[in-house]
Amino acid sequence: SRPASGSSGYGVPPQPQSSSQQPYVSPAPQSSPQEPSPSFQPEDDNIFVQAWVDKESVYPNEQILLSFSLYTRYDTRYEGFEKEPQVSGFWIEEFPMEREVRRETVRVRGKRYVKAEVKQTALFPTAPAEYTIDPGVIKVSIRQEPENSSVFDEFFNDSFFSGGGFFARRENRLLKPPLIKIQVKPFPETGKPASFQGAVGSFRMSAALDKQSVKQNEPVIMKLVIEGEGNIETLNKPAVPELSDFKTYDSDTSSQLFKTGHVIGGRKTFEIVYIPLKSGALKIPALEFSYFDPQAQVYRTLKTQDFQLQVAPSDKPFKLPESLTREETLKKEIRLEAKDIRFIDEKAPDFAVMNARSLLLKGLLGADLALTLALFAGFLRARQEKIYARDSALKRRRFARSTAESRMKRLKSLSRKSEDGAAYFEEAEKILTQYLSDKFNTSAFGMTRFDLERQLEKVFGTEDSLRREVEEFFRLCDECRFARVQVPGDLKARAVRILKDTMTRVEKLRL
Repeated sequence: SRPASGSSGYGVPPQPQSSSQQPYVSPAPQSSPQEPSPSFQPEDDNIFVQAWVDKESVYPNEQILLSFSLYTRYDTRYEGFEKEPQVSGFWIEEFPMEREVRRETVRVRGKRYVKAEVKQTALFPTAPAEYTIDPGVIKVSIRQEPENSSVFDEFFNDSFFSGGGFFARRENRLLKPPLIKIQVKPFPETGKPASFQGAVGSFRMSAALDKQSVKQNEPVIMKLVIEGEGNIETLNKPAVPELSDFKTYDSDTSSQLFKTGHVIGGRKTFEIVYIPLKSGALKIPALEFSYFDPQAQVYRTLKTQDFQLQVAPSDKPFKLPESLTREETLKKEIRLEAKDIRFIDEKAPDFAVMNARSLLLKGLLGADLALTLALFAGFLRARQEKIYARDSALKRRRFARSTAESRMKRLKSLSRKSEDGAAYFEEAEKILTQYLSDKFNTSAFGMTRFDLERQLEKVFGTEDSLRREVEEFFRLCDECRFARVQVPGDLKARAVRILKDTMTRVEKLRL
């Protein structure tokens, strides 16, 4: 659970913990944010909806609570949203609403209303800017009745939001709240640590190894857990430094999301594989994770402990774990291709109408040539497999483009089927991330947006227009994935163009 506010519990290395983690426990429920009094003038003063946020000025990735309050003096039935809210530029997490809508009597501008919370959503802005939220349109049906005390004392005879008076004649209404302005400020530069990757909230971190002693060239797995309040899904793995005594690889990543009260929180688990290259007493240095605490307006840094590892000598050669590479997949592709070649070569043309002697002679010559070609192709492929076995990075670079082009066929299918564009842009981002990670020989699981930008800046230069377009590509993917809006076809075409231009440009670098 989250430490109490103040300096205690933040920026302090955690005690060693076993790899078996206890379930994340959220802090005590916080009091509900204070809703401002309605300030706009509705078309009908007897029924209106107020959409409001608990904060109007935030930092990127800081949670904003968007709430919808319905005020009515009629016998009212809530029908849902006629038009969903438009929140482009935000990561969205919905809070589940209770089956029975809670209501209360309130007084606004001297009149008594029945008020109910009909929807709550957590928003996380993705970048600094000024945003306008369109709250959408809510649909209700009402039955007009004279105002009297019993209406409020009995909450419309328990018919509020339940459709009481089934045979009564009802009138449909569409209610549209005013637009909402949100100012997202850039992170302060003062005190920003080098390990900061955009995490915002309140977190704690722990780490554990699956074993304390191994043989040389055998893997050790570190399980790193970050948990607390904030947008867990967007947390990046802490940077692993270059180590001369180890080979390091990213293995698995998983996350659990929890929604308690008005707060989004949870846990994200990273698995990092360390392979010791020599024997003796080795040290795995601490990993560092930084986040911005919006309540205190300061950066906080967490560190794991240093791990001591006893490594015994071994004659076993170093081998990259199969679960961490695409080697097995590539071997299957090569075997399938070889099978296709032998299948083609085994077929002899049927010249039934030709002279038997001429047919036999040509058949023998063709079989001899086919066998020679098959043997030569098999020799080349065996030689190629040996080269790839010694240099897995070469294999990744060689097959990067063909793999990306194969996945782009699925992108075309999503372009025809997907209406909101979320699945389309999620796949587009995965294609480019996987392609660049293969070309630069880095892990697609651990390659952050910052890593990509640094690599592209290194190979393209700081002022290169295509590099800026790639950054725009990732921003566009984020907006279209996290915002539930209709995506124009020209944006999809633009994303595909940037993706193709980037691959063409990187291929010319001959990495």
